[in-house]
Amino acid sequence: MKVAFAFAVAIACCAVRGSPIEKTGHYIRVEGVNAVCQSANLHHGGTMDVDKLKALCDANEACLGFHSNGMLKKDTSIGCQSNDLNEDAALYLKRSESAEGTQLPVVPLPTSATMGTTAVTVVSDFVFATKTTSEAVRQFMATVSAEYWSLIITHRSDNNKTTTGLTGMNIIVDSTDMSLGMTTDESYQLSIPSSGAVTLTAATVFGARHGLETFSQLVHFDAESATYVIANTPIEVEDKPRFPHRGILLDTARHYHSLPVVKRFIRSLGHAKLNVFHWHIVDNQAFPLQLHTLPNLVKGAFSPQEIYTPEDVADIVAYAKLHGVRVIPEFDTPGHANSWCAGYPEICPSPTCTIPLNPATNRTFDVIGKLISECKGLFTDDYFHLGGDEVYTTCWSKSDSIRKWMAQKNFSIDDTYKYFIAVTHAMARRLGRKSIHWEEVFNHFGGSLDRDTIFQAWLSHETAAKIVAKGYQCILSNQDAWYLDHLKITWQQFYTNDPYMNITDPKQQQLMMGGEACMWSETVDDSDLFNTVWPRAAGAAERLWSPASVVSTDAFKPRLEGFRCLLNRRGIGAAAVDNKMPRSAPLKPGSCFYQ
Repeated sequence: MKVAFAFAVAIACCAVRGSPIEKTGHYIRVEGVNAVCQSANLHHGGTMDVDKLKALCDANEACLGFHSNGMLKKDTSIGCQSNDLNEDAALYLKRSESAEGTQLPVVPLPTSATMGTTAVTVVSDFVFATKTTSEAVRQFMATVSAEYWSLIITHRSDNNKTTTGLTGMNIIVDSTDMSLGMTTDESYQLSIPSSGAVTLTAATVFGARHGLETFSQLVHFDAESATYVIANTPIEVEDKPRFPHRGILLDTARHYHSLPVVKRFIRSLGHAKLNVFHWHIVDNQAFPLQLHTLPNLVKGAFSPQEIYTPEDVADIVAYAKLHGVRVIPEFDTPGHANSWCAGYPEICPSPTCTIPLNPATNRTFDVIGKLISECKGLFTDDYFHLGGDEVYTTCWSKSDSIRKWMAQKNFSIDDTYKYFIAVTHAMARRLGRKSIHWEEVFNHFGGSLDRDTIFQAWLSHETAAKIVAKGYQCILSNQDAWYLDHLKITWQQFYTNDPYMNITDPKQQQLMMGGEACMWSETVDDSDLFNTVWPRAAGAAERLWSPASVVSTDAFKPRLEGFRCLLNRRGIGAAAVDNKMPRSAPLKPGSCFYQ
């Protein structure tokens, strides 16, 4: 079965933002020139023609760039690229042909890639064809290919059809297994020639999807000829993720996020090759999930309109899988559960002192058991997050019945906390789910919990090393680098935060599953979600996907700028890269690429 798409193109070359090799040379254009750069004159070129200035600069080894008013420069310091540049002219910085200078203009950066120097058009009747023995695989890839084609073709054109260039893509999927989980093979190989057919080979449909994402980021529209072009072919890509768990947490309890926005959020994860939607679906403020077996829990929602039905959840999970994203639900117990009391007050210590949930009544665990059981059918992933953080036990101490129950069991407050975690963990295990808990559970109980317990480190990066040293699996989400609600954290901090920091033992490194950026929604709703998440989260996405050796923020920045504009073209409202604070307005009128 083939999926064909038509559009009008003609042969042409184009300049690719973020690519080190542009239309006439290896230069990066930066808007404006400040006083520091103006004092670094090498010589006057005697011309204002950009192409002549490039030739003059190429002929002089001392020239590392030039100002387009004719002044050649040798100062390429970071000061020449800051936000306080004036708008009088442009600085063209000359790129070397170093490894950093030849990075593929893709986020996240692939494991390995080689490029040529030839620009090639994509023919009008470009055809996707999937080689597989499975009709389900074929249909999946047909749907994904159609989606990516709609993202690639960004402009209408009335040009005549083009028949020379890249004619189509042959997609080879080795496995018919379409399950998506922690061990899914997401690798792919992409071969883009200077003419003929592209070849995409992957072990699974999810690896093939990542390959299509890479391909889509390489295709650019050239306005002069109204063509779609890939620069620097032939291109060969070998790619696979560094970590299996790469995600973002989204909190839908502090503010409700509508279904279209949740889907768009999931789609945005796929564009960055993230594969986990950690759905922090309920918290103290709201319980927006409707359940058939526990119909009163949804009384804790903000309003009857701000809920997710079981059918909504099934739709979101299916949509996420189509985008290569797993959905891991979180029900944070015994703390962060005040909203549960609206529907089932008997599971809370008292009407006036409601959390943590009451451990002294079997009704509490009956409710949790029914919740996990029903959610097992809604959320298909093997993992289930049970929270366990910020358990402030004052209400336990104030309750006569809970104090009496603890005395009968000879439990301290900490014993009671541990008992609650152990019981809920065992419930999830009996139902075939692996449970994740926040860092505080490890900090309280160390190595005394079951070895299949997974911990998510958020208070400090140092805890991650302690967790794996004790033989437990870990997910990193340290708040000083990967908390998106912390608006002073820069994209550079997101980019340089590494899960293996302070973990050098290979066996312990194997216990590090990956990481998540966290979008807590106290000050975020549908109106400002995407420009708070993006583009900063792309720094974490590259850290979790790309090789450990890919660490240069300078090399990442032009690719990040291009990715930010790509997201905007795809309807994901990413903020300007150079904003002093996330989600603030752009500083001035101008191109998306220079904000």
